[in-house]
Amino acid sequence: MKKNTITLALALCLFSLPAVQADDDGKTAKVHRFVANHLAWSTNSYWIEGPDGIALIDAQLVPSDATLLAAQIKASGKILKGVIITHPHMDHFGGLPTLKDELGDFPVYASQVTADNLASVHTQILGFYPMPNAFGEALDERLGVITDIISDGEELSIAGLSFNIHLLGAGEAADNAAIYQKDLNVIFAGDTYYPHTHYYVGEGHLDGAIAHLEFLKNTYPADTFVLPGHNDVSRLTSADEQISYIKSVQELTFDAMSNPENVAENGYLTQNARRAVVDSLLEKYRSYDDFGFNPRQLVAGNVFGAEKEIVTKQKGM
Repeated sequence: MKKNTITLALALCLFSLPAVQADDDGKTAKVHRFVANHLAWSTNSYWIEGPDGIALIDAQLVPSDATLLAAQIKASGKILKGVIITHPHMDHFGGLPTLKDELGDFPVYASQVTADNLASVHTQILGFYPMPNAFGEALDERLGVITDIISDGEELSIAGLSFNIHLLGAGEAADNAAIYQKDLNVIFAGDTYYPHTHYYVGEGHLDGAIAHLEFLKNTYPADTFVLPGHNDVSRLTSADEQISYIKSVQELTFDAMSNPENVAENGYLTQNARRAVVDSLLEKYRSYDDFGFNPRQLVAGNVFGAEKEIVTKQKGM
């Protein structure tokens, strides 16, 4: 019994440590995770201590979370040398103005598609959530600016660390990046990857989302750690589970649309038919997380995204 107690104590100590791995020069790289207020969708940002400063992956949504994130970075005593925005959803870029208020100027990296979509997404979200208490506080009406465009296959250096950029195209968002950091041997996946969770595909790119997960599976070993945009760290072995979820959304929606009685004049499901598909998915994946988003609303958005993809294919677009 005593031996088991000691083993458990040691395990708990190990899990409390930050991820650390020495680089070739004997220096260390450390990755830290900041998780948003649950009202702000529990979004993850990761700040990585390199030999020459701090690199940051994604910038939060609400000002208070961005302020707390900045405080953590300040406490390290190191300077923020750059931020990579993984995709054009505001919970990953909305905190940029606050971070600049707190930490001064720094370069902001993203794909051209992400840069092109920031303004429209920002306007859309401010319109959807006009009440100050939607996230417990008002969103920042200022728009962060992308200063540097990154390319697929690029090796980007920030704070003395090297990041391999994979621009995967439309899937969960209009464009999604996954970023490999070799010193830590981890993938910063943004929203291409968040296991055991209702995976958002409401923009209608379900085939793309599946392709992104397949790419990661085929590019990196199955036991590679993945640091997702939402939920906890996982290994690539959970990619199959996410692919299965997206395919279930596609198949249940397709089956419903195959019955003419379920289809409205616009070619999409009737309200009742869509509700039935949502009910089926919520029951099938009843143990799944929703990262603080209303689960019925989230799954209804996914079903609508599947409808959109099916209608687009039918029209040959």
